[in-house]
Amino acid sequence: MSVLSSVCTDQFSHTDRLMKWREFMSDHLGQTPDYVRRLETSCFEPLNEQPFNGRLEYGALGELNFCRMVCSPHRFSRNLSKALAPSDSPWLLILQMSEVSHFEQGGKSSTLAPGELLLLDCGRPFNVTSMKGCEYLMLLCHGLNQSAHETNKLHLNNRNGLGRMLHNTITDAYTQYTLLNDATSSVVGQSIISLLNNTLDNQREEAKLEHDVHYFKKNRIKSFIEHNLGERDLTIERIAQAVECSVRTLHRVFEDENGNSLSDYIWQRRLSRCAEDLRNSGSATRSITDIAYSWGFNSSSHFSKAFKAAYGASPRLFRESSSLGRQH
Repeated sequence: MSVLSSVCTDQFSHTDRLMKWREFMSDHLGQTPDYVRRLETSCFEPLNEQPFNGRLEYGALGELNFCRMVCSPHRFSRNLSKALAPSDSPWLLILQMSEVSHFEQGGKSSTLAPGELLLLDCGRPFNVTSMKGCEYLMLLCHGLNQSAHETNKLHLNNRNGLGRMLHNTITDAYTQYTLLNDATSSVVGQSIISLLNNTLDNQREEAKLEHDVHYFKKNRIKSFIEHNLGERDLTIERIAQAVECSVRTLHRVFEDENGNSLSDYIWQRRLSRCAEDLRNSGSATRSITDIAYSWGFNSSSHFSKAFKAAYGASPRLFRESSSLGRQH
């Protein structure tokens, strides 16, 4: 039967505990090779002026490193002097069991509450802060599929579906660990890896589907705007009603790549259509005010100011320059 080994800091003096704890994590959780240790710099800082206390229970589920970690409030950071090859970069799957922790990696941050799952790339720097201490179940995973490298989120959805199965399998593996023989332990480890890969695949497909839906809706929004640019009552509310969504959803779906709002986009398109007419010899007999009003402007002064800001010339000068260009 399987038994989790354990180490703790209680037997060491307060001045030696952090050094020993780093050794415990590297030896029993990360099983970090010497050549990787030479590349890494880690910092473990106790918080709230409390002496540090930590306990680590560790074992294996086949080829999967498995541990439970409990420690007092702390901040931990890990840096690497150079990037690791994928073969040297396992992933750390973390299930928060109690309290709350804040993780940062690759410009992304995530707050992990009890019962939530998170995936960290051990080949890249990361920071962890646990203001009230923490309890984790952690698994060091090798051989994850491409979806792990393509994920945009640290969090894994474990509220339902395969993510929930993954959550339950991890907690059951810990509570029933002493009942597992070597063969069953290996099967459980393989099941966890398979569930994790499947969960990541599903998460990637869901993200792609959401992107495709947003892309479809955004094109639908743009099409409606283009067909109604000349209408002065082309309001955000009218667009939302036409594409059958709330105003809030409309703004979220549109999300202009250049950081412009939906209103900005509408006025830019109106200015662009005005510029086309001012260039067009077929509109030479039309007044500038008529062109502006035909594309939804209701003030010639507002149009002139907006046009000059966008094109660097007044509408009249722009038209004259375009006319001279055609003559040459």
